[in-house]
Amino acid sequence: MKPKELLVFVEDQYCGILREDDHGKHSFTYDGTQPNPPQLSLSMPLRSEPWTGKPVEAYIDGVLPDERAIRSRIASLYDDVNANNPFSLLTAIGLDCAGGVQFVLPEHADSFRQDATLKPISEGEIARRLRGIAGTGGRSWQMNDEHWSLNGAQDKIALRFEHGQWFEALGSAATTHIIKPGISGYHEQAFNEYVCMKAIQKLGIPTATTDFRVFDGLPVLVSTRWDRRLIIRADGTTTIARIHQEDFCQATSHMTSEKYQAEGGPGAEEIAACIRDNALGNDSATLFLIALILNFLMAGTDAHAKNYAILEPIGARPTLAPLYDIASMHAYDTQYRQRKLAMKIGGENNYERIELRHWRKLAERTRIVDTGIMELLLTEYALKLPEAFHVAGEETLQLSKTVLGADDETRRNREKLVERIQQGINAQCRHVASWFWPES
Repeated sequence: MKPKELLVFVEDQYCGILREDDHGKHSFTYDGTQPNPPQLSLSMPLRSEPWTGKPVEAYIDGVLPDERAIRSRIASLYDDVNANNPFSLLTAIGLDCAGGVQFVLPEHADSFRQDATLKPISEGEIARRLRGIAGTGGRSWQMNDEHWSLNGAQDKIALRFEHGQWFEALGSAATTHIIKPGISGYHEQAFNEYVCMKAIQKLGIPTATTDFRVFDGLPVLVSTRWDRRLIIRADGTTTIARIHQEDFCQATSHMTSEKYQAEGGPGAEEIAACIRDNALGNDSATLFLIALILNFLMAGTDAHAKNYAILEPIGARPTLAPLYDIASMHAYDTQYRQRKLAMKIGGENNYERIELRHWRKLAERTRIVDTGIMELLLTEYALKLPEAFHVAGEETLQLSKTVLGADDETRRNREKLVERIQQGINAQCRHVASWFWPES
């Protein structure tokens, strides 16, 4: 029997063919008719022989939602889609994935670009969709005519925003924003992430552009996709271009189930090696170290390998993507003893046990900076972060009160949340400062 095939496009350029054989095994072959087709993944350099095994499986697994239950909800929308088969899922939702990749059925090769429409959606309808998927809502992230896919575990939807209007992106239309209602079980988690991202932004660190909105009474975090770019044509019309990217599980051939280092996923040393081996440059390498430091100071305990990504635009050097998905556990738990970081620092991931010697060991193992520079980075952000978070907290609380019209109870809850995070950050930064100035 002829293997099933999906044509793979990257940034609208034909890249190669993804195949599934009779045994459910997958392979990817680059297009041999062009000398330099776009590269699908850093884990699969250009070559004439097919790629098989874990690099292929990890890549296609990584463009889908993390949770099996969410994949099952998506499959339930279609007659012949198997929730346990990434290839099968991509036949239904592979037209707008993270980065510049699109998976296209061969019979649609000549028509998929034209099969792109936008359907207006109101903020009330957005809120209803988000309430339907949040927590145990049980609905698919996508509607029947939407063919986008988002990775990650948080409930979310992807939409297009242009000319002041929200749209559902149908067919192969590109989405521009990701909207999340926050993680169920963590009070005001969307607001938490918004404040943390604003604080990091005030430090001059590249971050995803985020906004905090309330749709029909539902607070949400709106993130502008950095893997999309607005193009203005000569005639004044606009279009959305895709920019290729992948996360570090895909780039290092790790399955989504291995995203945490404790579950076999890449740690800081492996990511640093990936950055170095693929010539992402010193700025990207240093940004990764800064991200580790900020997550340590802010108790951002979920900074696993899928929460770091690489931008890989065709014809340009790959770089670390802006930081994203950072929220603080200081808001929910004052007992550090049981906290574990997603990645080990110098061999240790127990939050309370990490000391200066672990950061020195990390510097030696990652070979990005020497121990002296590592110490300078630790002191710099331990000194700067408390004030940056204070300013971000004041601004976001004012926004919540004056622009978003939060009621008294909501306002008090957000004030308490910001206060708890501030206290946790201050304490952790004092602790780090005491490594260098014992009297502090």
